[in-house]
Amino acid sequence: MGTSSRIFEAQLSRIKDQLEGYHDFVFLQGEVETDPAPGIKEFYPGPYYTYFEVPTKCQVQAALELLEEFIEDEGPFDGVIAFSNGAAVAASYLLQDSKRPSPQHPFKCAVFFCASLPFDLDSIPFTTSVDGTYHLVGSAKPISSRQIFSSMPELKSNGICTEKWDRKAPLLWRYGTFQDCITASIGIPSTHIFATNDITYREQSMLSQKLFQAQNREVVEHREGHDIPRDRSSTAKIQRSIQNMLRATLVG
Repeated sequence: MGTSSRIFEAQLSRIKDQLEGYHDFVFLQGEVETDPAPGIKEFYPGPYYTYFEVPTKCQVQAALELLEEFIEDEGPFDGVIAFSNGAAVAASYLLQDSKRPSPQHPFKCAVFFCASLPFDLDSIPFTTSVDGTYHLVGSAKPISSRQIFSSMPELKSNGICTEKWDRKAPLLWRYGTFQDCITASIGIPSTHIFATNDITYREQSMLSQKLFQAQNREVVEHREGHDIPRDRSSTAKIQRSIQNMLRATLVG
């Protein structure tokens, strides 16, 4: 949220340079203009975009439709590379595709940086009461704010969704919120890169990788926070992991 395809391409440049001789890169631009994400404005000029500002069913569905149109117009693709909220959109699309009677299998592999969990279109949304408490739509029973903030850290007082939500529109839960364990539903090879010091999304990134089957899944950890690391050591580890993933893709 609050970056752009141009910014993502710049952040990815060191890794992209090592792969570009063998692969073409096509970047999808979110269509909703928004405020810059924390720490972005100081390094990258606007405009800034997102796939959706508030995770209502309508907005999330629109983001998935945008991705589907992009795949139809620009594909086929070997794989998808995504960061943070973009990774959540990509994972949500892959999960939806896996539920189709005839899955399209739009990507052969996936690389996710600092992924947040995808939003579950089948979840019962939540909203607020007049007294400010949270509750599921159709129920008066309160939901603890702790459970809300676990699924949606963006709704905390300093969160990026705080000013965008009117506190009336029902919001979706993230996938796996009410499950004891997350089912590995996505069968393509994958690489998951996230920071041990990403205070907001580390736990979600750890859960997100469990959406992918373990036998072809690699994890790379770093210490650069909610960002794509560009130091030599981390870049080398990421490149090796991606190459391993690509070999697994070719074998598959």
